[in-house]
Amino acid sequence: MNFDSILNTHGISASPGGKSRGHISVEGTPVKMPVTYIKGERPGKDILITGGVHGSEYPCIETAIQLARRIDPQDVEGSIIIIHPVNVPAFLARLQYYGPFDGKNLNRVFPGKAMGTVSERIAYAVHQLQQAADFFIDLHGGDIHESLVPFVIYSNLGGEKLAVESRKASVALGFPYVVGSVSDNGSIGAAAIAGTPGFLAELGQCGRWSEEEVAKYCSATLNVLKSLGVLPGQPETSSRTKFLSKMLVITASDEGCWYPARKLEDIVKKGDKLGEIRDFFGNTLSEYHAEDNGTLLYVVTSLAITKGDPLMAIGVD
Repeated sequence: MNFDSILNTHGISASPGGKSRGHISVEGTPVKMPVTYIKGERPGKDILITGGVHGSEYPCIETAIQLARRIDPQDVEGSIIIIHPVNVPAFLARLQYYGPFDGKNLNRVFPGKAMGTVSERIAYAVHQLQQAADFFIDLHGGDIHESLVPFVIYSNLGGEKLAVESRKASVALGFPYVVGSVSDNGSIGAAAIAGTPGFLAELGQCGRWSEEEVAKYCSATLNVLKSLGVLPGQPETSSRTKFLSKMLVITASDEGCWYPARKLEDIVKKGDKLGEIRDFFGNTLSEYHAEDNGTLLYVVTSLAITKGDPLMAIGVD
């Protein structure tokens, strides 16, 4: 399968040097994902860009929309598919993490199931394009309840060669932190297992977006496309990127009220108190401590917390 054969089944096609817009209908669901197909005049790499796997991560969704409008197919070598947004139901419902039809986190069900729940079917549809792509870029950004510093995650599951290619492209974003991952149920893990290099990028704060953030995200993504040889020009290089070996996510063991004790980008040591969950009378239910030394890459900002929710993530050196 290639981009043309997949998109043709949804009535989307583009001639060399052309751009086409349409929707991918997710079989067995009411979901229609808006798609822009940009086909260069010259052959080259096929790139898949997704924004809005989580419906309330607005900077990445607006970035994907603007990239789809801005990129000129005359400049492209190869082809680019941009989905903007992926999780339309969650976007319209203004939901954090989860889909309204099945309550599942779309980025925890890849590679999906053809005959699964709505979220699993969306993941399956995206995964078909992942397998056809030469590189996968998954744009994310601070959800309604998340404060985060810009960072990038790439997968180590596809072998050393794939990881090196993914890591190199990740650096082209110019974000402060690049982190390796071995998660096997997220978008980039599924892509890597299928043999497609790529990364997941994070930029944004607490379900808000600004033109400045989107401009930064667009510029960073265009720089990656230059580094991959899909767009012309010399990519800019950054010397400020810090490489981290892994990311440890601290999750809630209780429901109630969350009180973080540390701030974004704090350097923590193993055993440091990170925060606590209290009940509605102010009594402490559970405390949370750093499991390793590292940097806080994101901190959940909402007072409300439920069991199993992420609380913080530590990027480990």
